[in-house]
Amino acid sequence: MIDALISREAEMLQAAQAIEEGIGSGELHSIPPQTEEVDETGATAIEGRLLVRRALARERDPKLRKLKIEQMRRRGRPLGCEVCDFNFAHAYGELGEGYIEVHHVTPLHVSGPRETKLDDLACLCANCHRMCHRSRPGTTWRTPASLRDLVRKSTQSALHPVAPTSAS
Repeated sequence: MIDALISREAEMLQAAQAIEEGIGSGELHSIPPQTEEVDETGATAIEGRLLVRRALARERDPKLRKLKIEQMRRRGRPLGCEVCDFNFAHAYGELGEGYIEVHHVTPLHVSGPRETKLDDLACLCANCHRMCHRSRPGTTWRTPASLRDLVRKSTQSALHPVAPTSAS
């Protein structure tokens, strides 16, 4: 580690700054790729080496996922994405049975440490889960409900495109 700091001081300082900013904002973003990981054109990259990266992770209780799935079943709801209705069992058969990602409706980096109730969680497919966390200028996250509205609007637009109007 010390050798890397001495020989690649600028890169190490950049990585440290990214970690500091991630901690400060509550969201740890990807550490920038190291120069030897990407070629000049970006067309190829060295992959597969074992790397050590240190990051802070927020505490989560794994039993909540199981309990959320049980809650959905008790309520008679199919185990599918609460945003787009994707159902892993329907798509993948037995392999997808019982599979779903469980997401905090309000991310822990926003709420901070707190007691999580089952109603604070949502069942999402991997795509919708990533879209809830996808950053855009002015928005660092979105709720499953707001994403569901976005999906519905997008679907409606695709089904009923607005014809261009001619100026009279």
